[in-house]
Amino acid sequence: MRRFAAVAMVAALGAGLAACGSSGSKSASTDKTTTTLANSECGAVPAGAAGFKPVANDTLTVVTSLPGPGFWEGSDTDPTKLTSGYEYDIAKCMERDFGLHKLVVRNVSFDAIVAGTVTNYDLALSQISITAARAKVVSFSQSYFQSNQGILMRAGSTVSTLAQAKALKWGVQTATTAVDLLTKIGATNVHTYSSLDDVYTALQANQINAVLIDTAINLGEAARSKGAFKVVAQFNQPGGPDQYGAILPKGSANLGAVNAVFSSMLSGGQIKALADKDLTGDPGTIPIITVPNP
Repeated sequence: MRRFAAVAMVAALGAGLAACGSSGSKSASTDKTTTTLANSECGAVPAGAAGFKPVANDTLTVVTSLPGPGFWEGSDTDPTKLTSGYEYDIAKCMERDFGLHKLVVRNVSFDAIVAGTVTNYDLALSQISITAARAKVVSFSQSYFQSNQGILMRAGSTVSTLAQAKALKWGVQTATTAVDLLTKIGATNVHTYSSLDDVYTALQANQINAVLIDTAINLGEAARSKGAFKVVAQFNQPGGPDQYGAILPKGSANLGAVNAVFSSMLSGGQIKALADKDLTGDPGTIPIITVPNP
């Protein structure tokens, strides 16, 4: 299990706590009925969780976009092989709190999740930043995590100033807030890819200089690379870090129940404990590049 010193990143969540996520084209599902978390990992069942109505009988149906380093572990493409990870563990806690006995995970396009075109699901957990534009077509839960945008490069490479960052040959995933941030800083050599796997492959092949996505996600990929990649810096952007929220279908009556679970796990410390258990690296040790207000 990966470790993540998340004190700095997750401490703010106690008051209520980008982008991002990643996209996989293969669609599949996983039915996990045996993996359980200890009650201490999920905390007390909140009274507000009662009344959750799933789309499938006795089943919590979650959609995500793989890969999700640190957030969904076991496979980068096949949700039938998922066994752990930060958002996986949150989903298992929700399954328990809603009184259900089965978790089904579907791997779908990130673009489709944030566009509100996915159907027949209960909620999406896919490192999705809360934005006003997205909230027009989907319903967001309260935020449960926050992350700056991190710069992943090949080992031995560095960037420490905004001017250096602007000159890089960037790789990003479509439909993520990383695209908006690179536009904001004035980067012009930006290459977009439909999946996060493709972005990381381009970095490995020396087709791009750097990958921009949430620091927590890039830290997970750096750990997987066994020293080939490193998160060299992160942007401190106006308005603060991106805030992650679960997505539900627009107007879902289950929003109150989902928020009740998040509120209980935040106040009880379980959200921070799961981040400590599942995620990799300490963002507090990564240098900051400040993005000025426009």
